[in-house]
Amino acid sequence: MNFHYIRNTRTIAMAALLAGAVSACTPESSDKALGPLPTASFTAEPLAGNANKIVVANTTPGGFLFEYSDDNGHKSTRERDTLSYFQKGEYTIQFTVFTNGGYAKAVKKVTIAQNAQTRDILKGGDMATGSEQFWTLLNTGGTQTAIKIENGAMHFSNTGDSNGAIYQKVSVVAGKSYIFSAQVSGNGASNSWFEIYIDTAVPKQGSDYSGNKYISLNTWSGCGAVKFAGDLSTIGCDGTGKNKNGVMSFTKTGDIYIVVKAGSAGGTLGTGGVVFDDVKFLEEI
Repeated sequence: MNFHYIRNTRTIAMAALLAGAVSACTPESSDKALGPLPTASFTAEPLAGNANKIVVANTTPGGFLFEYSDDNGHKSTRERDTLSYFQKGEYTIQFTVFTNGGYAKAVKKVTIAQNAQTRDILKGGDMATGSEQFWTLLNTGGTQTAIKIENGAMHFSNTGDSNGAIYQKVSVVAGKSYIFSAQVSGNGASNSWFEIYIDTAVPKQGSDYSGNKYISLNTWSGCGAVKFAGDLSTIGCDGTGKNKNGVMSFTKTGDIYIVVKAGSAGGTLGTGGVVFDDVKFLEEI
């Protein structure tokens, strides 16, 4: 593991205000001077029995505010926490700590040797015959996008302005990591969208769906206008999951909805429409 630290004094004033707010409760210490600029330090070690989980812990003396972030989209403000990694590779973890002397940052690189064990909790994602029973068609109002399963894939098509969706409810557990993946292909659309929403909001028939747009093709944002094929989590150019490789976690245990919505406004989904297949929603075991 490689390690270095970065010190920054830009927000010493803010740290001083926070420290002042705390010390104001004890008059005898109200005249204490600002402490020395900290040197940030933390540990990042594999969890015993599960090398795909990294336990991070602050080791900076006097720290009272903390933030961990990594290039997989994880964020935590706990002093000690566990970060999960689905896929093997090298990851960078950045740590920020505040003390009464200001704030500092430290960086560590961790190597994950193998892919994590997972299970697919989505049903009918292979789009085989009979998969229709696991997906609910959503009428979003207005002209509907044509959606059907045939030849082992789901097809979204139109000949002009339309909108429409399908969805499936799944249950998630707070703190676990999940990854969404799906193969998508098309010959190029115009003035169109193909969107994946992952949200707790319940879809309502006759109403358009909005919420957390996780990843999408969007011709106005620069993808989907020319021939495309690949994992939507990789080639998508819009949504909160952009650049996160499909990885996510949830703060509450309960039901969520995976909604797939496609349509056009002044355009079409292209010749042959959009083909959607091999859809997975993996949960860490």
